[in-house]
This record gives sequence, C-alpha cells and structure tokens, in this order.
Amino acid sequence: MPRRPAIERWTLAVRSAGAEADWDALAAACASLARELPLLAARGAWSDAERAALQQLRAAHAQAFQICSDEKERLGAFLGDMQANKEGRLAYALIGDTDSDGI
Repeated sequence: MPRRPAIERWTLAVRSAGAEADWDALAAACASLARELPLLAARGAWSDAERAALQQLRAAHAQAFQICSDEKERLGAFLGDMQANKEGRLAYALIGDTDSDGI
C-alpha cells in the first residue's frame, strides 16, 4: 500500500469526524492510525511528500483533540449543572405528576 494516500485518507477521516463530532468515526480512524502507521513507518525513510502529508495528519489530529477537549468541558459543565439543579428538577417532576390539570 502506498504510504502517502493512506496518510491522506487518515487526515481526511480525522478532520471530518472531528468537524462532525462523530466520536465513533474518530475513534475508528485513530485506532486504524495507531495500528497501521507503525507498519508504514517500518518500511523505511519518509519522502518529502510523505513528511508533508504526516504534518497535515498531525495538524488534523491536534484539531480533533482540541474539539474533543472542548466537548469534554461542555459535557462536564452540563453534567455539573444537572447535578447542581437536581433537587429543583425533581421537584418540578413531582409537581407535574400530581398536577391534575396538566399545567
């Protein structure tokens, strides 16, 4: 398998999965990358074009990492808010269950 097209496919997969917040696709791309890239590296020195493609892959991976970090922070804040307001949500749920006119 030629190395540069493989690197370019990973770059595209990582970029699009990160941009779409498709965590399953991102995990699959990163797993494939972790499994296959060492095999490609074992073939010998990288050409200039391959090194340039690897730089693009590194940049895409860094961007995806930042997207994941931002999402982790967002989810953490959301879950923290849910925990902080748990009693209020429970009270509203109980009121809704006992309210006879449905309002």
